[in-house]
Amino acid sequence: MAIFHIAIIICSKDFRGHDEYGFNLVELIITIAILAIIIMIATPHILTQLASMEARRIASQIDTSLTLAKAESLIRRQDILVCLSNGGGLCHRDSFKKLLLFSDKNNNNNFDAGTDDLLEEQALNLKYSTVYLRVGNNRHYTKFWGDSGSPRGHFGHIKYCPTSTYNHTMYQISFNQTGGITYKPNESYPTGCGT
Repeated sequence: MAIFHIAIIICSKDFRGHDEYGFNLVELIITIAILAIIIMIATPHILTQLASMEARRIASQIDTSLTLAKAESLIRRQDILVCLSNGGGLCHRDSFKKLLLFSDKNNNNNFDAGTDDLLEEQALNLKYSTVYLRVGNNRHYTKFWGDSGSPRGHFGHIKYCPTSTYNHTMYQISFNQTGGITYKPNESYPTGCGT
């Protein structure tokens, strides 16, 4: 009976002015419930937008890096390598953490700190996708030659594939024999992502 009496006192105080007591428990619970519903409804849209922003950012990073590699190979008159890496300077076709541009002075097709010149290291920070480098002869890098600025014999593409249900963007950024860089959406040039 005492608990019932306390509940009546609390409820009766709840209907007094807010200036004296602030939010009451019922208002707080209703506010939290409404916020939870709004978050549940908005989350898929927000995640879709974040995935779309990531897709555009990665396309820009790849395009910028390939353009820089082409320009630097001509300016320096040196071969410039571009590769994907998970760290330690090792290049892999299916790495996804970093994009490296470097002058490979010891010709081992990997970046060696203290020996090679690192021109650029871009952290990809992928959350909704992964990237794959595909170059002729199953190479784990592409090379822009210092005599022409083109990746002759090392042409191919970097493929962007979604890993999240919120990401539906698929594309490849191709670099041809003459060094031309082209964005190719999945609708026109199937990427083969997920197969």
